[in-house]
Amino acid sequence: MTNQTASNQASELKGKFSPVILTCCAAARQFIDKEVVFGGVGVSFLAVAISKLRYTPCLIMVTEAGYVDFAGVSSMGSPADNHGAIGASLHQGLFDTFRDLQSGHINAACLGLAQVDKFGNANVSYVNPNIRMNGSGGGCDIASSAGRVVYVVKYAARTFQEKLDYITNPGYLDGSPDARKKAGLVGGGPACLVTDRGIFRFDEKTHEMYLAEVFPWQDEKDIESIKADVPWDLKVADNLKIIEPPNQGEIDAIALMDPGKAYLEESMMNRPVALISMSGRRDLNAYREIAEIFRAKFQQAKDYLL
Repeated sequence: MTNQTASNQASELKGKFSPVILTCCAAARQFIDKEVVFGGVGVSFLAVAISKLRYTPCLIMVTEAGYVDFAGVSSMGSPADNHGAIGASLHQGLFDTFRDLQSGHINAACLGLAQVDKFGNANVSYVNPNIRMNGSGGGCDIASSAGRVVYVVKYAARTFQEKLDYITNPGYLDGSPDARKKAGLVGGGPACLVTDRGIFRFDEKTHEMYLAEVFPWQDEKDIESIKADVPWDLKVADNLKIIEPPNQGEIDAIALMDPGKAYLEESMMNRPVALISMSGRRDLNAYREIAEIFRAKFQQAKDYLL
């Protein structure tokens, strides 16, 4: 096989997956079986759920609202979404959940972010200072106390900042030795930042972010482009690892949890509800067709559990 042929095949492979799927599937492989893991909302929840369905069946998922050890076979719109009750071993209160977190019982967490600096400090509060976001929920507490944090985000140059507009979630603070310990933070800090253009990790000594893993279709030119986007001198691992593309099992897991294709389809116009609506059918039969799509997926989830 020539280099050109291999390059063409890699490019074709890249086109099969959306940024969300690339990010979710790569992040799903960051967890260890039997860990207790705090799942966020949206993509960060999806990554943990894929991990449980495909790789870590004994992983214990936890949400801020208190669902513990649940099945994770349906996407959740919030930490208190009733889908968290499916197969749950326990539903405790928010106070109890964060008591467990601060007592050191949460091994890992998966969170999103809007901005990040080279020491893994994250911002999800506001930018510029006129653009306010939803805020962290329990993100600050989780980043402070969880054993380690896996961040997930769709790649964008604006994500990487020399100085954050606001520090919502503490990373390695100023990067100095024992900075977290001196600040009274009991958690281990950020482990990695997973994006659709690679996985970034943190140097054990300097705590500075570096590019550790890339996808098969990323060449030297793409890596240089990433370095140009980052406002500090981004290091690249000497032994740069290659991330395996999403496999069919991971895609099936997302499909199980995502009957509305909110994650599988980037364009809202390609999702079932939009396709039916755009066809001009807005009567009871159209509603029944949409309901049947969701009913069939929930039945599939039920069959999976049984």
